[in-house]
Amino acid sequence: MSQQYTIADYLFDRIAEAGASDIFGVPGDFNLTFLDNVLASDKLRWVGNTNELNAGYAADGYARERGFAAMVTTFGVGELSAINATAGSFAEYAPVLHIVGAPSTALQDAKRRIHHSLGDGVFNHFIKMVEPVTVARAQLTPENAASEIDRVIRLILKKHRPGYLLLSPDVARQPIYPPTTKLIDSQEDITSQAALADFKQALTEFLPNKTTTLMADLMVHRLGLQSQLKALIADTDIPYTTLSWGKTLLDENSERWAGTYAGVASRPIVKDAVENCECLIKVGVQYTDTTTAGFSQDIDESIVVDLHYERASISGKNFAPIALQDALQALHEVMTSGINIVPKPFCEPVKPHEQKGRDDEAILQDDLWHIIADRLDHNNLVFSEQGTAYFGISDVRLPEGVTSYGQPMWGSIGYTLPASLGAAIASPNKRSVVLIGDGSALLTVQEMAVMIQERINPVIVLINNDGYTVERAIHGENQYYNDIPKCDWQIMPKAFGATEANSLLLKAETAGELKAALNKAAETTDKLVMIEVIADKHDIPPLLADISAALKPKKD
Repeated sequence: MSQQYTIADYLFDRIAEAGASDIFGVPGDFNLTFLDNVLASDKLRWVGNTNELNAGYAADGYARERGFAAMVTTFGVGELSAINATAGSFAEYAPVLHIVGAPSTALQDAKRRIHHSLGDGVFNHFIKMVEPVTVARAQLTPENAASEIDRVIRLILKKHRPGYLLLSPDVARQPIYPPTTKLIDSQEDITSQAALADFKQALTEFLPNKTTTLMADLMVHRLGLQSQLKALIADTDIPYTTLSWGKTLLDENSERWAGTYAGVASRPIVKDAVENCECLIKVGVQYTDTTTAGFSQDIDESIVVDLHYERASISGKNFAPIALQDALQALHEVMTSGINIVPKPFCEPVKPHEQKGRDDEAILQDDLWHIIADRLDHNNLVFSEQGTAYFGISDVRLPEGVTSYGQPMWGSIGYTLPASLGAAIASPNKRSVVLIGDGSALLTVQEMAVMIQERINPVIVLINNDGYTVERAIHGENQYYNDIPKCDWQIMPKAFGATEANSLLLKAETAGELKAALNKAAETTDKLVMIEVIADKHDIPPLLADISAALKPKKD
């Protein structure tokens, strides 16, 4: 007699169908029995994390690479530990399904004082807490399981944001029929053909004879439209830029790359290209305070062609509903139809970076990020922590093929280390490079143990600059609250399983030592490599200096 097919089997089959082959999380007594279904699955693999917050970060990184991720925690204590990560996934459009193991339905119905609850006999407190950070939620029952599992996962995939399922062990083992329909039959077509036709006609009238620049951002990546955007760039001659949120969407080594746009903090070339053109084409752009130096962009909206998630606009006139991929295709067709498109000329030549400090001198932030960028390759997933790392790497050219990830909207420090773990598991043919400060690393460093266990062999560039340098730049340069405990970072990885056989621990105090360490890291692909980089606690990247000035608290 074959093994009975259960609700847990249905759920995990649908997760695999949605695109995940790994599930992150932490075991707890309310989820243990259906974790057995994961272990028994021939489609999924369990990846245990050191805590639920890190599991959420890992799932977020996995979702950015794979397009969907799932994690499992226990009720109350576990899910609330993970909710910070879920909020980040919501803010940054990472489609993650959070499955929570709940007390049995009999215990809930009896309103008993159960551990991991608030002891008041009420068990819907936490599903209400996640409502603002999820696009769909459901408490599964034998009656609703199939329809609710499908509904929640479909909405996650459609909206590119997290969802939540509450599952009791007794419900999980109930029998159910296997699915006979596809989770996603076809891509939902939301585009109005009439709106699209009017948009194309308006483009035909608006675009000719205007000096033009293109700006791309996050939503191009989240909707998987990178190839379509690159095809447009290849078939035209216009210059282009991205915000830091959309960094590496386009080739940054082309002579048409203006640089990273950051409002008033932008370099003169990119500021002129964006703010002094006669037509600015925005594709998937979302402004945030950290990517625009406090919303300091100086852009005349009357010159803007704006392509967004489900709408397009020209000079403020909206055409909707139009899916971004359809608007991008219409733009491509019009721009290559023979009308006169005028590339915005750069106001000055692009100058290559010249190293400020000597190789035998202490490392300067002016040079640090260029040295790192020069030693990356197309196979790297670069996770830059929201601090000196993010603002440092945002302002330099990265090699074609590199994928750059950060978290400028949610900005939860410690995110990048576990997120890079998830991304590396999602894309095992790529190598993660983590750029993180010592203060941020203290929050999530224990996930290094899972990296070593999983043998994903990342490169971790840990900036030891003695505290929260990004906060010092904003306020409290010498205040005690921006200090952190002093740690021996050369010993730290050994506590999490690093040995000479699986890890390489390096340290760099000069520019020359950093170059040698990065070269060694590139050669050492069979081990985790951690490079501790010693930097002055008051030295900050040029872009951060400008942005922090814009973000400083205003005096009354």
